[in-house]
Amino acid sequence: MEKNAYLDAMGITRWKKAVPQADIMTILVNPLRLKEVDSLLFTTVLSFIGVDIEHCRFAARAEPAAKVIWDMRGKQAVESDDRLISAPINELETNVEAKKALWANMQAYMLKKGS
Repeated sequence: MEKNAYLDAMGITRWKKAVPQADIMTILVNPLRLKEVDSLLFTTVLSFIGVDIEHCRFAARAEPAAKVIWDMRGKQAVESDDRLISAPINELETNVEAKKALWANMQAYMLKKGS
């Protein structure tokens, strides 16, 4: 029997190298939207700014030392030059103006990051 098939049959998960905590980035979402984090929009936006979604976590609020990459809590979002700011995911998927605002914010973020 193949080793991987045996491990799968036994329900054993494979070891993955842990990502150091400093490399984990936070995406702030509205607490009501924490279950809606499987949208393709996340991967698309993050890949555009050069971030792998595997190195991100979703949270309703930032921990003290967290590196926040994207604040999408809508009206609760805190303005900052070092992160993306946008409407919540449900608005981004349905509202053209919210998408335009995110696009403008992404461009400003990339210009700032490149400087």
